[in-house]
Order: sequence, then structure tokens, then C-alpha cells
Amino acid sequence: MIYTKARIAKWVTLGLFAAALAGRVCGQEDGGTDSSRKGIELAKKGDYEAAAVQFSQAIKANPKNARYYSNRGKAYRAGGKLAEAEADFTKLMELDTDDANAYSERGKVRVSQKQFDTAIADLSKAIEMSPGDIDSYRFRAFAHLSKNDFEKAVEDYSFVLEEKKGDTQAQERRGFAYISLKKYDEAIADFDKVIAKTPKDAEALRRRGYAHAMAGNKDKAVADYQAVLKLKPGDADAATRLKAIEAKTAAPGASPAAAGAPPAGR
Repeated sequence: MIYTKARIAKWVTLGLFAAALAGRVCGQEDGGTDSSRKGIELAKKGDYEAAAVQFSQAIKANPKNARYYSNRGKAYRAGGKLAEAEADFTKLMELDTDDANAYSERGKVRVSQKQFDTAIADLSKAIEMSPGDIDSYRFRAFAHLSKNDFEKAVEDYSFVLEEKKGDTQAQERRGFAYISLKKYDEAIADFDKVIAKTPKDAEALRRRGYAHAMAGNKDKAVADYQAVLKLKPGDADAATRLKAIEAKTAAPGASPAAAGAPPAGR
């Protein structure tokens, strides 16, 4: 998956809390309120299947309450029921055509389904309606990255990093996009920041090593690959890349990247 289960759970719980608070402030009490509250408590505990059942009861009591579809969709998404989540967020759009969150949430689901074109369309609509939505930029950036549209990925990750400085995930993925664009100095700068915060990040070291190798910084590339091997003894990829650098030293016409660029995902 793109994001860890723990992170998804945190986002879902925060989203459900926000929805519950909005309901209380607006006085939106109806026949599904008790079931909705039970669903929120279950989601907090990570029991998304049971939470979805409660939200279904709330919907049955009041099928026109958009908030219930939003909560159930989030519970479905966290529980891995992506088709059901997509259907709920589509229904949410029908009930409230001006809800930017509906487009954002359906776009996130579609990223998880690897439906990148439709995900980008949804997330772009969400950003148009709510320009400060960092999560929509982050997911759209990943969709662009997955489609090898590296320039657009850089643009979106740059926006994320402007708004949330020190975001190592966005920094590392932008670094990979820069590598793919052969902008090695920019990639190295991104990986420098990642490694400064997480010095034992073997994948960041691997990618920086590759960028150094491609930029002609042989000694720095060697140091990074050696650091990878220290963290992951016997790592075949790092060992192969070290041998490629040694081969280039022996034969200047050889390629420093015989093994190819490191993959993007983690």
C-alpha cells in the first residue's frame, strides 16, 4: 500500500472526529446519531468493519445525511474495501455537489486502486474547490509519479513541502522524481535533507548514492552504498552498484549506473 495501515487509521479517526464535531455544532441530531457515534468509537479502536455496520444503520435511519456516507466511506477505505468506499464517496457527491472532501476522498481511493487518471481528475477538482488541501496534493503527486509524469509530481510535492516543511516522505519522493528527470543536484539536495533527519534510511542513502554516481561524485556514491551495506549487510543491489563504480574507475568509458535507477515506491 501507499501509506501504512497505522497512518490510514489515524487519518480516518481524525476525519470521523471532525465529522462528529460538525454534527454537534450544527445540531444535526437525527435517527442515525447514536449509530454514527458508535461507528466513530469503533473506528477509533480500528474495528472498521463493525464501524461500517454502524454507519450503515445511521444511513438507513437517515439516507440523506451526507456525513454518514463520508464516515462509512472512510471506514471502508481504512478496512481495504475500496469499491464500497468509492461508491459511498460518489453518493456523497450526489448529496452535496460542493463538497470538496468527497472528491478528495474518492481520489484517494482511486489512487489505492491504481486508477491514476480518474484519481487525478478527482483530486484536481478537490484542489480547485479547496486550494489548501495538502493531502489532495500529496495523493495527486503520487498519482503523477506512478504515471511517470515527473514534472507534475515535482510541482505537487514542492507545494506540499512549502506548506509542510520537513516532510521526509514528500522530500524523498520528490528526490526520486528529480532523479528521473536527470536533475541530480536537486535530487541530492532532497536526499540530504531526508538523511539528515533519518540517517538510517537505507533507501534514501541508496537513491542519493545513485544520484551522486550519475553526477560523477564517485567518492560520495561509494560512501552512500557502503552506508547501505552497513545497514543491510549483503544487500545485492548496493554491492552491484559499488562494483559498477569500481568498473568505471578501471574503465572510464563504463556506465556508473549499470544496475539502473532505484525504484520509487516503499
